[in-house]
Amino acid sequence: MKNTLIAISAAVVLGAASCSPKTTVLRNPNVPGNVGKTEEVIPDVADKEKDKAREMLLAKERNIALLLPFQLDLIAGNDVQEKDVKRSALALDFYQGFQLGLEEVARKGKPFRLKVIDSKDNPTYNASLASAEDVSQAGIVVGPVYPQEIRAFGRNVVDENKWIVNPLAASPASDFNISNLITVTPSIYAHMEAVATKVAEEYKIGDVVIIYQTTDSDSKQFLTGMATAIREKKYNAHVVTVSSLEQLNEKLTQAGNNIIISGTTDKTSLNNLISALTKKKSEYYSIRLFGHPLWDRFDFSNHPSFSGLNPTISTESNLKPWTSAVRQFRELYRQKYGVMPSDQSYKGYDVAVFFGTLINKYGLENLKAKLETETYNGIYNTYKFTYNETWGFANMAVSFKEYIHGSFQLQ
Repeated sequence: MKNTLIAISAAVVLGAASCSPKTTVLRNPNVPGNVGKTEEVIPDVADKEKDKAREMLLAKERNIALLLPFQLDLIAGNDVQEKDVKRSALALDFYQGFQLGLEEVARKGKPFRLKVIDSKDNPTYNASLASAEDVSQAGIVVGPVYPQEIRAFGRNVVDENKWIVNPLAASPASDFNISNLITVTPSIYAHMEAVATKVAEEYKIGDVVIIYQTTDSDSKQFLTGMATAIREKKYNAHVVTVSSLEQLNEKLTQAGNNIIISGTTDKTSLNNLISALTKKKSEYYSIRLFGHPLWDRFDFSNHPSFSGLNPTISTESNLKPWTSAVRQFRELYRQKYGVMPSDQSYKGYDVAVFFGTLINKYGLENLKAKLETETYNGIYNTYKFTYNETWGFANMAVSFKEYIHGSFQLQ
């Protein structure tokens, strides 16, 4: 990984300069910046005109600017330390996955011209990048990745028709109010909508949906609009909202299923909720528990009967390690970079494959129309975009996991 970061340091030109790959990290068969096939038809003109003809041809190709926070300016000379690798890990992993995905798409179509720019995790610097030549020449920009960077960059891009892909930040698209932004990571609102849809689909007459509100911010954010969303999808659903375990116990029914929705990530509140529901389950109440996406990071081993509550959470990840597509990508990544891919690597691959394929099939000028209709089932993410004139496109696709055999697993 350290050697790869050194190679990145050589390939990424700080500031607004383009990436002229001279290392094995940004591999380029013949033309600096190209990814994929490089067969070109150059007019039979005098030698002095060939360079100009080549530049004109490349100008018509699909230029992509990739803005990632490598923060190479914080590295002291060529002395790369472990802290430098850790600081750049997110950017490096995403870039390497993106590179593999773009190469795969390029093999099925025309070459891409990829320019990698270090965004430095610096909002002020990103504001200046918005008018940089490499950004102006790019047909599409992928990045930056942090919310403050996105705001500074997106609000300073002069060309409102240039699409900016927000590949990692989970902030709601409405937080940015950038009309040409494409937000790939589903926000907590997308998770709420997905849970509301699933609850409405499962609801039967006689059931009760109990929304259990707590005071922590994650709970408030996740549950905002939940009751309304469920009723919009199932007008006759019996939905109640409670804010204490005593109120919850009063609303439980033995006549049907009790669908409990909790958004708390406070460990004390969650432990108390699970203990209370487990007790009711032993009294022959039928319980179905929906929780916050972050529950996937928690250890529930101190609740041996937790699985009996049928816990279900939404998740952005669709990663199935046992599939041939994932195994092939993992092995290719390991062979090329000497390490196993991270979640960011998978995400980078999916972004490159999806947008590269759309450009291959329809051209950049048709991207907006196709984003409203095209869906994608990748190795890590699924995409289904909705459009708003004020904040652009937002991905609403999530998957679901159930707690089985001691962990949350994809359904």
